[in-house]
Amino acid sequence: MRINHLELPGYEVLEVLGQGGFATVYRARQLAVGREVALKIDSRTLSSDRDRQRFMREVTAAGQLSGHPHVVAVYDAGVLPDGRPYMVLELCPGGSLSDRLHKDGPLPANEARDIGVRIADALAAAHAAGVLHRDIKPGNIMIDQYGAVALADFGLAAMPRPGHELSVTREALTPAYAPPEAFRMAEPTPAGDVYSLAATVYALLQGRPPHFPEEGSLSIAEIITRHDQPIPDLPGVSPALTEVLRHSMAPDPARRLPGAAALRDALAALAGTETVPIVPGRPVRPVRQARRRPRLAVPAVVMATVVVGAGGVLGYQQWVPDGTPSASPSSSSSTSTDSKATATASAGAFPGVATTTDNCPAASVAGLHAACTTTAECWGGMVVITGNVTITRSDCLATHVWETFAIAPLPSDGMTVNQQELEKHPDILRLCSREVMAKSRRGSAALAVDPADWTVDVLPPTPTQYADGLRVFRCVATVTGKESAAAYFRPRS
Repeated sequence: MRINHLELPGYEVLEVLGQGGFATVYRARQLAVGREVALKIDSRTLSSDRDRQRFMREVTAAGQLSGHPHVVAVYDAGVLPDGRPYMVLELCPGGSLSDRLHKDGPLPANEARDIGVRIADALAAAHAAGVLHRDIKPGNIMIDQYGAVALADFGLAAMPRPGHELSVTREALTPAYAPPEAFRMAEPTPAGDVYSLAATVYALLQGRPPHFPEEGSLSIAEIITRHDQPIPDLPGVSPALTEVLRHSMAPDPARRLPGAAALRDALAALAGTETVPIVPGRPVRPVRQARRRPRLAVPAVVMATVVVGAGGVLGYQQWVPDGTPSASPSSSSSTSTDSKATATASAGAFPGVATTTDNCPAASVAGLHAACTTTAECWGGMVVITGNVTITRSDCLATHVWETFAIAPLPSDGMTVNQQELEKHPDILRLCSREVMAKSRRGSAALAVDPADWTVDVLPPTPTQYADGLRVFRCVATVTGKESAAAYFRPRS
């Protein structure tokens, strides 16, 4: 292949697909395997350490996730003789969702919601791998040769590590889809990706981002001001879907849905409620239909429930990982007490979580009022960024990473959601210890693993749980470097 009189063996350039401020994308043929690919050539040379780090960040982030069905695959990468980096990517002949918006206008509500589910699933995988995208928008969601959507362009991706800079200049942001905290140059978090994806789904439904006018442009100052304004309604779209998007675009990151997996599941739970039939004289009542789509394993842990009263008032419940609903005034919940040794949603220190102190090693740690969950609790990968934790509840019979072995109220001098602070607290160190973990294991498979081969950690409440008054932390453990499909910490009966 010859580009600007430079050769790259093994490829034949066919045409230019697109050109932006920082890169040109070509349609090319990979000769060795006879397939067409997208060849992205950066217009900037890797003349500094910062440039090289940026390129390696994009390649590594995209490469880690390229096996996901809704992430554009990376086939190869390198640097041309003149110092310009290139990447060989899966060809997506359908263009981007931005192209489609410009050509066809807003998408049907059910299609926009389905796209949100699929890209949220890709984001959940990215966050579990410790990768933040930071530039989600319709222009970075591609349509592959089979008509499926795939997340692309990890050029601003971050893989948080201690001592590494994660800041990004305002000029690098896409203002229409960037979260409000990005304009304050705050440290990026998974909550920022949740905001950007919700803004993207909103744009797919409305034809433009939530805070932007139909015509004209806005200054940075105007954008920042508009972030505090209410999200407008979407004509013809169910209040339930609009409310999920509003919740995900809350100006305060702590008030958003707790992660990409929660957004995925909230959107998936609304299948069949996307549009609102207009019937004169009849109140709007979205109807949930039980429908699942292929290739999407949606756990029933984080769900969204729509409750519409006689007056047409919408209530929204977001099921947080411990099973406790954070409900609006128009919703309600009820629980029951199993036994005197069990703390339930109606009493005790663990609302919404059935616990026991019988045969529970954690309960013997003096002064902490700890307990064990009566049924196993399992979790996916944990992402910790400056003490903020993102984790997804998993089915214990499916592949998972972490499992709860103790639960306890936050100590009075440790009222925080910051994991880095909690893991230094002496009382929490006593409970979330390898010794307590080793005594809590159940079953021959668990006992066969040397206690030294386990990793123990603390799981704080989410900011939303904390704000709602749930001041509980968990001790969790995993066999270091391995996933499991069994539960090892069920209390003895």
